[in-house]
Amino acid sequence: MSTSMPDLAGIIPFSATDWPGRLVATGFTQGCPLACRYCHNPSLRPVGVGPVPFEDLLALLTRRRGLLDAAVISGGEPTMHPGLGAAIAAVHELGFPVGLHTSGYSPTRLAALLGTPTTRPDWIGLDIKGLPESVPGVVGCSRALADRMWESLDLVRASGVDLQIRTTVWPGSRLERDLPELRRRVPHLVVQYARGVDSSGRYRAA
Repeated sequence: MSTSMPDLAGIIPFSATDWPGRLVATGFTQGCPLACRYCHNPSLRPVGVGPVPFEDLLALLTRRRGLLDAAVISGGEPTMHPGLGAAIAAVHELGFPVGLHTSGYSPTRLAALLGTPTTRPDWIGLDIKGLPESVPGVVGCSRALADRMWESLDLVRASGVDLQIRTTVWPGSRLERDLPELRRRVPHLVVQYARGVDSSGRYRAA
């Protein structure tokens, strides 16, 4: 695994929503392989190098020791970045727990992170985009990738890591109609309704 930590698209210095029950600093990686209709951060989609060194997040955590409970690495899709493990390990070295937001894009990389104590996230917020057969039409991915995302769900549930599984729907969507089956397959699913979207689920900036 690369030792080069990913540069960030930006940092939120205080967040009470990115890890339930914790006050965190959140770093956003640049780049996402998905094109979710309802995404309200489309600027994070293009793959590239973010303008903010990861070291800036480490410095923030050091300055605010005693004020922050943890750090969250979000995106974009953090597991696209080979240096994610090095970033998690660096935060752990400062004594802070690490939360990870992911769609489950890379079960192989998730398995590597979970299998090493220094890189194992302390909590994962896993965004399940829908049933495997529904996902490609909503996020613009292949069925093979949709199946890998569900492989990640099985992986993190089996790992014992602290976990929140959530999905996003909008009124009248196929995703909303699929909710009974999704809830059957994923107990304790957290359902979020997309904000600022039109009737097709596409985000419209204010």
